[in-house]
Amino acid sequence: MLKQLAKTALIKKSKSKYNKLLSAKSSAYDKWQRAREKEPVMPFAAPIQYETNMGPDMYRKKLPVLAVKVVPFGKIWEVQDDKNDEGTVYLFVSPKGKIIKKAQEVVKQYFIAHPEHNVVYGDEDELGSGGKYIHPFFKPDWSPDSYLNAYYIGSFFACRSEAMHAAATEYDNAVRMLGGSSSGRGTVEQTGLEASLLSADVLFCMLAIHEHAFAKRTGLEFPIGHIREVLFHREPEQDVFYGRSFHASRHMLLAPATVSIIIPSKDHPEVLNQCLGSIIETTGDDSIKYEIVIVDNGSSAANRVKYGVYASRAQRKNGLVKINYIYKLEEFNFSHMCNYGAKNSTGEYLLFMNDDIECAKEGWMRELLSQAQLGHVGAVGAKLIYPDSDLIQHAGIANVRRGPVHKLQKMHDNKSHYFGYNRGIHNTIGATAACLMISRKKFNDVGGFPEDLKVAFNDVDFCYSLHEKGYYNVTCNHIYLFHHESLTRGLDNLDPQKMERLAAEGDILMKRHSHLYNVDPFYSPHLTEDETISAIIPKEDYTPVEELPYYPVTIHEKGIRGAREDQCLRIGCEYNGTMDNWLYGATADGNEDGYFLKGYSFVIGSDNACFEKKLLLRLVERYENGAGPAGPKVYSFSPYVWYRPDIRVRLSDQVNVDLTGYKLRIEKGVLPPGYYQIGMLAIDKTSRTKLINWVPNVMRIKPSR
Repeated sequence: MLKQLAKTALIKKSKSKYNKLLSAKSSAYDKWQRAREKEPVMPFAAPIQYETNMGPDMYRKKLPVLAVKVVPFGKIWEVQDDKNDEGTVYLFVSPKGKIIKKAQEVVKQYFIAHPEHNVVYGDEDELGSGGKYIHPFFKPDWSPDSYLNAYYIGSFFACRSEAMHAAATEYDNAVRMLGGSSSGRGTVEQTGLEASLLSADVLFCMLAIHEHAFAKRTGLEFPIGHIREVLFHREPEQDVFYGRSFHASRHMLLAPATVSIIIPSKDHPEVLNQCLGSIIETTGDDSIKYEIVIVDNGSSAANRVKYGVYASRAQRKNGLVKINYIYKLEEFNFSHMCNYGAKNSTGEYLLFMNDDIECAKEGWMRELLSQAQLGHVGAVGAKLIYPDSDLIQHAGIANVRRGPVHKLQKMHDNKSHYFGYNRGIHNTIGATAACLMISRKKFNDVGGFPEDLKVAFNDVDFCYSLHEKGYYNVTCNHIYLFHHESLTRGLDNLDPQKMERLAAEGDILMKRHSHLYNVDPFYSPHLTEDETISAIIPKEDYTPVEELPYYPVTIHEKGIRGAREDQCLRIGCEYNGTMDNWLYGATADGNEDGYFLKGYSFVIGSDNACFEKKLLLRLVERYENGAGPAGPKVYSFSPYVWYRPDIRVRLSDQVNVDLTGYKLRIEKGVLPPGYYQIGMLAIDKTSRTKLINWVPNVMRIKPSR
């Protein structure tokens, strides 16, 4: 009886301490935003000097920004006839909320620093109960195809007066050419919020057209600016898209087209046959003719026969012209197989597809092609779903600090995630080549897939190269295909050799595109940057890594006594390496600032509020086929605990998993050089039960210089 009472008291004490810490950490965004609003407005960057003799674009010369004038959406057209407003910046705002106090100064400083931009928008959040700031919408940089699909610009934008007048004049001329009258511009018979929002959308579209924002870029610079700062607070529950949100409409083709579907495959004839059948049955557009090219790099003789039979028996209907089966014995190189298939095909457009794709609904190819035909669009991907489920396998690639990741992977598609990320058409920095369409001309423009990346990251490198050429890559999340990649398939890092290969190819990727380290124009740096848990939500912790203290080490010469290894203790390691590499990218090879680890850990089926966690490291010896512990010695650290609501989103059936994140800085010289396996110790504070588990992730500690 007394023992049970003592345990009950310990549980109560643990939960009380946990909830107090959770309350403090879960208000991190509100506190962070309020602190930012109090900060003085700093110049964005040194102004860029531009030539003033720019022909018809004379108004682009650097003009002194004399004033910022706030105009409600409903009064947009009342300022268009004011010709005495040189040097004025108009800040158009929704009536459903308010701009922050320093918004005008921030916008003013932005235009001073960026004379090349005439239009800019920013981020926003929602004003919750009690005046708390919640639900921030950290928007992508200018995304023309996202904008055409949804009014993601939201509650405010700003432009120079000269740009507004020039765009309005072009609008008037277009209306007159169509036989209409411009006198009614902006005075739609609708009244109230609907009319004012229509006016805002129309004006922004006019500005975007005049800024050539729906054309291919000449480089990495975007034609419309984006201030990555929350400058507007929406009213509670106000739709950020004001009614024009991401949708799933059908799109027209610009012209009839021919497509070559290139499918690398080896020893998977039945899987390929399912893929072929699904393509044929779901493609029936009179404007599309297509061929299928199967590239086999070494199937068995029996399977080669099956490939030939399936290819010959497939019905030539619904636009299918022919199937070409190419066999060439060689080592696996995904890039080479795709490039070889492209050379041996004839279509105007190339569609690269895995053999384990199953097309779900009619119209998917037309939708991909309708985007690929646009001059400014590079690669076009599709949303992929795990079969017999609504779980997302792919909804576009995001580039976070440690490289490319599939956001929303294994999240349910039956609901909309982060302001429609899994709905409609989105510009993304990349998409998977499991289903990827592009015009042959653009494919050749970047030289095809990089053949030095044989297994991993080749499709990512391809997409990054397109982005650097000025194309906008697109992911069509308004359609879906099934991807028969196993739900239980492990990550490459479950095998030490695969880990090293993946790391090596990842380093090649990031060194080739070093300017993209921790940079993704279409994925805000204020959003989750992890690569293991796939929820998209605002950053959970705003403490800079550099400000974390170095944590001391405890050495256990004979291991952790009394602990049992248990798979119910789960660990995710999202980064382990040098601080230099974390801060500066793959090109930084020093270790002067020590080491950094981050990730998450939780105990399945238990109340996680009752556990104390310690991060473990142990030296390992590397063998030809793996690695193993070099001895019983274990090093333990008490890590920094951080708020992980993304874990809670993924593990809604588990108890108190909000504070399951860990971060750890280790000072240089604390650990002997070598390779260390990462583990976790979870101590139940109500029973003193000790659980331990290890993951295959290995961190290298370099010799001190």
